[in-house]
Amino acid sequence: MQLSWKPGYTLSNRPVRRSAARRTNRGRLGNADRPQQFVFVTENPMRDLNVSKEFSLSVETPFEVSGDASPTTAADPRTAGLQLHRDNSEDQGQGQSPCSSTPTDDGQLQLADEDAFYEWSSQVATTSIDSSSMAAPDLPNTTISMPPSVLYNNIWQRFGPVLQRYNMEFCTIPLTFDLKMNPFRYHKTIVPEPMFLVHAVMALAGHHVKSPSTDDHHYTALKILREGLNASGNVEDGSSVLDAIMILFSFDETQSTLGYWSTHLKGAYGLIEACGGIEAWTMSARADAQIALLLWWDAIISLLSREDCVFPYAYVETILSNPDDRMWNFFDLCGCPHSVVTLLMQVVRLSAEKRQSSSMRYVTFDTTMIAQIEQALESWHHIFPAALAFGSSEEDIHKDQDCMHCSEAWRHGLLLYIYRVFRWKPGSPIPTHVVRWARIVVDHVVACRDESMVARQALLPLFFAGCELRDRSVRKKILHFCSVWNDRTRYQMFGSTIPLLEEVWAEQEAKGFENVWWGHIVDRKHTVSCYPLQMRLCFG
Repeated sequence: MQLSWKPGYTLSNRPVRRSAARRTNRGRLGNADRPQQFVFVTENPMRDLNVSKEFSLSVETPFEVSGDASPTTAADPRTAGLQLHRDNSEDQGQGQSPCSSTPTDDGQLQLADEDAFYEWSSQVATTSIDSSSMAAPDLPNTTISMPPSVLYNNIWQRFGPVLQRYNMEFCTIPLTFDLKMNPFRYHKTIVPEPMFLVHAVMALAGHHVKSPSTDDHHYTALKILREGLNASGNVEDGSSVLDAIMILFSFDETQSTLGYWSTHLKGAYGLIEACGGIEAWTMSARADAQIALLLWWDAIISLLSREDCVFPYAYVETILSNPDDRMWNFFDLCGCPHSVVTLLMQVVRLSAEKRQSSSMRYVTFDTTMIAQIEQALESWHHIFPAALAFGSSEEDIHKDQDCMHCSEAWRHGLLLYIYRVFRWKPGSPIPTHVVRWARIVVDHVVACRDESMVARQALLPLFFAGCELRDRSVRKKILHFCSVWNDRTRYQMFGSTIPLLEEVWAEQEAKGFENVWWGHIVDRKHTVSCYPLQMRLCFG
């Protein structure tokens, strides 16, 4: 059989019909043993197709054309979204469109993409085509085909590599050191696994690998979590909800220092109270560490805003009691030693009272308590472990030195905070000892080893110090620190600290160093939101 193309013919200029003698019907092939010639006439039959520009369509053609006879339909820009797929065995394993998991009749999960991590997606592309156009007689014979899908028996089979990498690498980034009771680690405590927790993990892991589906997983986790908060009535069910809150809080820290942190904190507090209170939760070492980290975040946010905490102080007293009996410590969680955390929690409450009293005409804030805390901080010193005196390795010595530097940064950072919040009067010159404290903070932070994850825990003290220093070389060193740790951890709270510091410095330059402090800029950031929920800064 011979195929030929006659470009001179059109639908209005057809070839002359030739008369032919009647032949005996020899079946479907006719005279297949003799050379035959077919004339194809085309006049851009797909020109009037009303194809949606928002989606793409996979079209399966039942025939194969090679050489110069290849279809040229895709060259038309109005139909460029159409893709021709050959229906053969070689192409069946390719071109699978990603889709989100949906349960099948047998309880399996269906996913149209074999890649479980880098190419997952939560939607299936669809197309809307004008049926009247498709009914035109000169259209090619096309059929819509859905690529074959992959069935997964459970969540772990589908997302196993992601969850495993998350547990080995990503969940340790927020902590000073990895813990056996890591508050961020994914645990399969309930079967089947809660989907809001899986989506929360996928969102945080997706951020670290720059997955395009990160926002989809984050949105889905929040949506399902709202339902979980209402359904949880005991600690066993609530533990997965608390896991998701911890991970979503950490995810928001990867985006910016500014966020709606109180939403997570109030949700966690309501969950704990609904499931028996803190006494029921502290029976678990993991939940105990999670509550400790929530209290730390709550304190850091309130430290900057000088507002009341979400969690009552009774929670703090419970967590701070009997530190030697716990399987975790505050330094491993947040880089601040237990004794300094105790003082910080008191400063947070006093700063909120100080701000409230400043708006009251007949109320005077009593500075006796803050003076005692200030004295305790000035006399505080790092206690070297006794084991270091008996044949410790060089790594143990370096590790302890890093801990000392980070602890000293927090101690002097709190002293800077106390001066600005409780001692400083607008327009008064800055004492030299305050400048010295600020420089000490910077020196301690940069003294930590580069390969250690300890130094990054002192971001808030470094911010306080940067607001007190005018030397350009020291300021440049602070900005470099924030930039480096922003790239290393992929937590944007480091990167967003840079414009915050630059805004403080610019205003100090314009209005005078003695007239501007970091509280002016922080309060301004807190009031820019037009939503009922006010945004707050978090350096935790």
